[in-house]
Amino acid sequence: MWPFSRKPKRPPEAAHKPRAGRPDPLLGQTLLAEGPVTREFLKKQIAVGGKTDTYLGRVLADTAGVTEADLFDLLARDYRVPEIDLKQCKVNVAAARSVPRDIALKYKIVPIERVGDLLCVAFAEKPIPNAIEAIRRATGLRVKALLCPPHHIMMLLRRLYAGGPSAPAAQAVAAVPISEDEFNRAVGGAGRAEAHWESLHASRGPLRAVRVGRK
Repeated sequence: MWPFSRKPKRPPEAAHKPRAGRPDPLLGQTLLAEGPVTREFLKKQIAVGGKTDTYLGRVLADTAGVTEADLFDLLARDYRVPEIDLKQCKVNVAAARSVPRDIALKYKIVPIERVGDLLCVAFAEKPIPNAIEAIRRATGLRVKALLCPPHHIMMLLRRLYAGGPSAPAAQAVAAVPISEDEFNRAVGGAGRAEAHWESLHASRGPLRAVRVGRK
């Protein structure tokens, strides 16, 4: 019999078991890692793969996956696409140009910064699912959609692609309106672009940028 002052320790495996009536968190992580494999997606892939009358096809067809409608409802519930004031930002040209020029111009979008493996992309008025899929395929990154006024997008697209695809690029472009002379000076050469980057990121603001990969 255990003393009153002590309690038996739980077996190590007990700590990892979900409580009764609650989903297994590890299973949730597994499903998230698989991607949005809905019932509709499974049905389509079984048909495309010609597996309808096979054992594996029947196993997949009987999977109690979520429907697209349920998944969309869960993801969109109580969520609002963040709005961003580009006047408070400096757009990283390397991040912006990681997306092919034709995709940026076609969908009127501007990737403004990369945060780890997350690419933050500014959309005008509302996000476009096809654009997000195109960006993910082109970059291999996850995408976080943000909203901003359309005229800011057009202004940035003009600055980023002034002179065509072969034009020299600065390390950063101001989102606030600047004169053509100031912009041309910023992208006028590697040395000037370097100084422009330093002036934008290494000497202003509460958090100074730190260069990596340089000795």
